[in-house]
Formats: sequence, structure tokens, C-alpha cells
Amino acid sequence: MRMKVIALTYNYDLGKLAEIGRKWAGDVYGNKNFIFEYSAASYATFIDKNPTKILNLYTDDIQLIKDKMGKYAIDQNRIVYHDFNAVLDKFRDNLKYSFDILTEFIYYGKSDTEFTLKIDNDLVFHDEVRDANDNEVFVWKYERLVNQGDPRMGEIKVAQNTVGVTNFPIYNLGILGLPVGYPEQELRDVCDKMTSVDISDVTDVDAKIWHCAEQTANNWIFNKYNYKIVETYPVVTHYFDDKKKCIEMAKYLLKQ
Repeated sequence: MRMKVIALTYNYDLGKLAEIGRKWAGDVYGNKNFIFEYSAASYATFIDKNPTKILNLYTDDIQLIKDKMGKYAIDQNRIVYHDFNAVLDKFRDNLKYSFDILTEFIYYGKSDTEFTLKIDNDLVFHDEVRDANDNEVFVWKYERLVNQGDPRMGEIKVAQNTVGVTNFPIYNLGILGLPVGYPEQELRDVCDKMTSVDISDVTDVDAKIWHCAEQTANNWIFNKYNYKIVETYPVVTHYFDDKKKCIEMAKYLLKQ
């Protein structure tokens, strides 16, 4: 099945991320220059290890990400840049903006005729991602069942109060591959319900929203519709807690 690959890099509002529970945002993401630096390193490894694929890169600063990508000895012709500012502007004043932006981005960039692969900006690819078959979704790696998580995260309460069960599996969505016909509207509805659940009575991070609600919602959809799960961690590492690793691991691609 043909595949459209999409990725998003923009300058995060670190204050809003902290408000929804990502108190570590400043320490992990740093600033705009660092975000674009590690993103470019990550994408360079994708281009290097996936020679048959084109990367559709959405951003709020095309020139900056182009400059960062230009440091790498890769096939620059397989990167298509898209200005995403108009979409970002719709959500800048919304507390839930990080969820809205991510969900909106996936369906803004998603193909109606091809399998769509969303890649995060903190991945390092070691080999090519294989093509998809019917009824498959791609993820990064299995984590746990919802009910095996720490109740203080808020996810257990959110799942119980929305979909009514907590025994479905959670896969990390650093990579998210979706087939044509994936139930977009249902996913949006479930995600909206999950971000509307106040977790302040169970959490220990002074936040009202479960900050990975879109991941929980997608995993619920996977489970409900019995999609075949394809884990991609054998060919890609997700440096979700140490973005500098992306830069280090991509040094072999720097122009001499």
C-alpha cells in the first residue's frame, strides 16, 4: 500500500504545555532553535534510511527548518515543506491546544487514498519502515494496559469516565500509521471527551487534563476496531525524554 509520510515541527508554547501537566516542558524542549535542531536531525535519519519515501514536513518556520535540514548530506529533494501557520493560529489561545493541534495536523495532512504515517520529531531511524497492509496501524512500541498505569497520571480515571473500560493496551505513538478509512470523527469525539475529564482530584502535577489524551483515544479506537498492530521499534528509537540524542545519532549524516 502506498504511503504518505507527514511530520510537524513548530515553536511550542511551553507555558501552555506546563499548564496541561507537562511541567518538564522547558527542560526537555528548551527553545525554538533547539526544537528545530533536534527535529532536523531526526528527519535526516528518516530520509537516509527510507530511500523510497517522501517526507511532508509541516512547520511554522519553513526557512529555519530548511536551514537546519541543509546541514545534512541527504536527498533534500525528498522533503516537501508546508506552511502550517494558519492552522496553528486557530488554537493558540486554547488550553487544550496541544491536543487540538496534533489531532488537526494528522487529519490536515492525512491522505484520503494512501496509508498515512505520522512520525514524531524525536525519532532516530536505523532501517526502513516497511509498507503497510490492509487493516494495520503502525505504532512505536507497546507500553502497558491502561489499568497498569499510575492512577496519578489521570489516564485510568479518564478512560473509566469516557469509554467505560481500562483494560485495553496502550502503545506509544511516536510513530502513528493510519489506514484509509480510519474513523476520524469518532477519534476526535473520544479525544474531546477525554480532555474534558477533570483529573485534578487524582493527579500530583496540578493539572486538569490528562496530557496524553490523544494517545489514549487512538489506542481505544485500535482496540475497538481490532486493528492489527505493527510495532516499529525494531527499526526506530524514540528519544522522547532526551532530544539531544537525536542530534548525536545523526552526526554521521552531517556535511563534511
